[in-house]
Amino acid sequence: MENSNMDMFTKLSSSLLVLIISYLPFKEAARTSILSKQWFNLWKETTVLEFNESFFVDRDEDEDNQKAQRHVFIDFVKQIVMNYPRKAIQKFSFVYSKPKECLSDMQNFVLFAASRNVRNLGLDFSDPRWIEDDIERYPSKFELPLQVYQLFGLESLLLFSCSFDVSRFTNFSALKTVFIGWIEITEVTVNILIRNCPQIETLCLKKCWSLEHFEVSVQNSSLKNLILDKCHFMKNMIWVEGPRLQFFKYSGEINQFYLMNPMDMVEADLDFSMEPEFDELGTILCDFLQEFYAARVLTVCSVLLQIIPEGDDPLGLPAPINTRHLIVKTAMHENELVGIKFMLRSCRYIHTLTFDIVPGKIFPDYTPPFELAPQELWTKKYRMNTCINHNLRVVNVKGFKGSDNEIYVLRFIIQFGANLEQVNLYISDEETEDGENRDIYISKIRYIITDDGALSKKLRIFIF
Repeated sequence: MENSNMDMFTKLSSSLLVLIISYLPFKEAARTSILSKQWFNLWKETTVLEFNESFFVDRDEDEDNQKAQRHVFIDFVKQIVMNYPRKAIQKFSFVYSKPKECLSDMQNFVLFAASRNVRNLGLDFSDPRWIEDDIERYPSKFELPLQVYQLFGLESLLLFSCSFDVSRFTNFSALKTVFIGWIEITEVTVNILIRNCPQIETLCLKKCWSLEHFEVSVQNSSLKNLILDKCHFMKNMIWVEGPRLQFFKYSGEINQFYLMNPMDMVEADLDFSMEPEFDELGTILCDFLQEFYAARVLTVCSVLLQIIPEGDDPLGLPAPINTRHLIVKTAMHENELVGIKFMLRSCRYIHTLTFDIVPGKIFPDYTPPFELAPQELWTKKYRMNTCINHNLRVVNVKGFKGSDNEIYVLRFIIQFGANLEQVNLYISDEETEDGENRDIYISKIRYIITDDGALSKKLRIFIF
């Protein structure tokens, strides 16, 4: 820090400096101790306390060394808690994978947070080594202390591998954000939670099990944002009746989905990478997708691209949806090419198209919906009514490597994008097994430009 800036800070009171430090993540707040003697202990008074065993524990060490490192971590937290001034705290976050090794300490840490009227509480006792495909093997490790249920001012709550009594949530009148994960839970519990805490706007269930299906039918709910992340449902059905959702993010197997109030939807993110095998579920996916016809931003995955053409029409939904920004997570594998064309034809009003080129789940038993080679769909012969013809203005490509399929798709879009104004190519930094690198990827950009077609006069291509 420059001397002039340091001089400015020396004129500030300690209480004001603590307020400034409290806007930093806890780890960054601790680093301010090296600035000067004035700052040496100030970070210990930050109102944002975030304790994560990963700061101390090296997962590559053997178990004995890790255990010793965990003891050092617990002693560190004890010192902070014991010497903390008597004042309210904004946030208390605690991440620890072995709470049963020191249950009394865990209790004391949570009671400390409760005694300081914490507004944002996060308790994560899950283990990074747990296997996602077998989550039911891991019972919760900690029970939420009774004192927490008396926090009338609690605004956000995260509980991972931490059991709780939802009937005691009646005091959480200010609670707006809830994250629950790595725990057994039922749809009855979910509805009681929303009913007891009517101000909840964001609900996330992560890797939960024992749900027969997911159903929210609480009327007059404030719920706007719903995230279902790799939960296990006994029946593949999701039913949202009461809340007027604005954001929905789903990661899991393909389910039947019913949204009773779809008009407020702003953004949907759909990830079906947990689907075990290629199956004829195209019709279900089409129905699923049409529930989000009002969403302005839509993210789809590789599995959707492969399966959705198996519906009634392999090249589009019965009626276009209202998406303005389509984000396609794709490996640009030939199995996905028909699905990409399907989405461009179904989302005719998009102004922005983003290809996020990432590894995807590719089904080895995939069968195309017709005998036509997927690449042929991206030729002049199969030009059809899509967003490319009218509304598309901006194309973003993240992770560009210049593969054959990337060239097919981008050349087609540029060739027929009459109103296309901007193409942003974010070049991949990864090196392929064949030794191709960033310089080679850039050299392939010339292949996406052709003389055949009326290029938009406004078109600009940017390379990042």
